[in-house]
Amino acid sequence: MANALFWLLLNTFAAYYNYRMLLHYDKPAVYTDIWLEYLPWWGNWALIAPLVFTSTQLIPYKKERISTFICLNILASLMLFFLYWFLTIIEVALIKHGAVNLEIINEAFERLLLSPLHIDFLIYLSVFCTGYAITYYTRAKQHAVKNDLLAKQLLEIELQSLRSQLNPHFLFNTLNTVASLIRLDEKSKAVKALSELSQMLRKVLENQNHQLIPLPQEIEFIESYLTIQKMRFEDKLLTTVNLSGNLHDCQIPFMLLQPLVENAVQHGCQLESNQNKLTLKIACDDKQLSVTLINKISQTDEHQGFGIGITNCRQRLDKIYQQRYTLSLNEIENDYFETRLTLPIGVHYD
Repeated sequence: MANALFWLLLNTFAAYYNYRMLLHYDKPAVYTDIWLEYLPWWGNWALIAPLVFTSTQLIPYKKERISTFICLNILASLMLFFLYWFLTIIEVALIKHGAVNLEIINEAFERLLLSPLHIDFLIYLSVFCTGYAITYYTRAKQHAVKNDLLAKQLLEIELQSLRSQLNPHFLFNTLNTVASLIRLDEKSKAVKALSELSQMLRKVLENQNHQLIPLPQEIEFIESYLTIQKMRFEDKLLTTVNLSGNLHDCQIPFMLLQPLVENAVQHGCQLESNQNKLTLKIACDDKQLSVTLINKISQTDEHQGFGIGITNCRQRLDKIYQQRYTLSLNEIENDYFETRLTLPIGVHYD
């Protein structure tokens, strides 16, 4: 519809221009007659233009086959010009004489030869270039969407791979804790630890296809983990969890905090002293989520972390948040170590 209106509009402008020219030179002119006289020349492009667009889609440009591309386009243009001129001759004859015979067709053909054919070539070239520009843009957009999809699938695979590293690592360490309770003949604690572990494993299964989960679920996971560790180390650890802000509106990568907390627990449990403080502070506002973890360390600790946890955490953060997060691990006063993490609010990975 838009295509037909476009060419009718051009026909109207051309007829009006010729009408004004005739009036300027004091020649008789009827606008409707001129409009109908111009209609075959402009109106037929409403049929030809879509065919030109179709040819640009069917004949793709390839550098390695440039000669084939040129030949096919020349052939297509000749066929389309023949169709255009054939329709124009027939329509001119019908409009002017109301009938078609050999004499009338010869007259219309002579008029065609005397018409400004270069205008037809320029129009065809404009339509042809527009068609290839639209085709190129459409294909580039399709490729971009396809590349984005492939990149997202690759990112998903990489993140799943990182998650698959965490799961056995976490399970192995937690089962070691349960085994230690059993060796110490702490059967009631071992049973409770297994109960907490089953809840954690249930959350792992429930969220195996989700990279981001509500923050309260991650906190429940961490609290279960700390419950198990406090059973094992008893007075070695004194844990405190402080929460503030609207936590239900925040999302966080699943099992992101667990390696950080585990790292802090490993530092504290290696100390000979009791009541080694481990403080976890989580605050969420409209712009960012802030996590601060403070734990006591040994003076001889090199603060290198334990296992794959910290490295894994950084890799996941890089892939999900790029440069929009901060993760710092620094020694502070009085033999304490601080882990600080900030994440932007509003990231929707899933």
